[in-house]
Amino acid sequence: MLLITGTVFVALGFMLTSISTAYWSIFLAQGALTGLGTSFLAIPSIAIVPPYFKPARRPLVMGTATLGSGLAATIYPVIFQSLQPVIGFPWAVRVQGFISFALCLFAVIVARPRYTKTARKRTFRNLFKNAKLKDPYFIVYVISIFFNNLGFFEPLFYLEGFANIHGGAGRTITRYLLAILNGSSIFGRIMPSALSRYIGVINTFIVTVFLSSASIFYWTSVYNLAGNIAFSVLYGFFSGGVVAFAPIVLTLLTEDLSYLGTRLGVLNIFKGIGSVAGAPIGGALLQSSGGYIGMQLFSAFSVLLTAVFAGALQIMVVRGTKRATK
Repeated sequence: MLLITGTVFVALGFMLTSISTAYWSIFLAQGALTGLGTSFLAIPSIAIVPPYFKPARRPLVMGTATLGSGLAATIYPVIFQSLQPVIGFPWAVRVQGFISFALCLFAVIVARPRYTKTARKRTFRNLFKNAKLKDPYFIVYVISIFFNNLGFFEPLFYLEGFANIHGGAGRTITRYLLAILNGSSIFGRIMPSALSRYIGVINTFIVTVFLSSASIFYWTSVYNLAGNIAFSVLYGFFSGGVVAFAPIVLTLLTEDLSYLGTRLGVLNIFKGIGSVAGAPIGGALLQSSGGYIGMQLFSAFSVLLTAVFAGALQIMVVRGTKRATK
């Protein structure tokens, strides 16, 4: 039902955006309706995957399941920039809507949940209780992801503006830096899966988040077009790994996978709060300081806090495992 509702909302959001002429209508169509639709699509799309595979294979298959968002984030801007001068804004948006509807319709047809025979019958009364939302591991992880999303989107929003005053003004490739970043994230979503076999899922997440933060710190030193391209590739790669591994870590922390969707939903609420708050804070820092350094450091340190809390989570898991084996 969530997939069907999400498909309708996303398609309708694109179509209403194509006929919008005022800010409030664009906000409702693209911001609210399409945003709500993608939320309905994202949670079941990830939650139905783990029960089909053994724990050792889940990092790879769940990372693969996230490739679509990275691919779409790369292709959709290019489609719009190519079509808009030729057929105009309304039809460029409608084409994207038709593509989204066709792809989501395929997902509605083939996607089916798979739960174990011991999965409890879910009711509104026991849904949140059995999902163990008060679990300390879950709480620490939610805090960790919140800080990642607090700093995640600033580079995406301000990359082109930064590049325009740091060697990229008037260069065609500057308009495609975001596409380069999103394209690099496709590879970043797969590569950490191989590393997790050797150092574990949470340790891989910590390393990936730390490198994502390090790439933003590198961004503060960029002064030419080549540096902006390098940052787009580096941040795209490592942040893509963070996006892919976030649900994988949660799967590791969830005993009953039939409640993974509930936990993902709660996690995404705090992700959304961080995402909504982060970019405006970055914009306020940019406006008040007259330069990008404050916004960049805010983003970098926010993501770094994710690694700190993930490290605390790993310590908690190791201690819990030792106590259980005694």
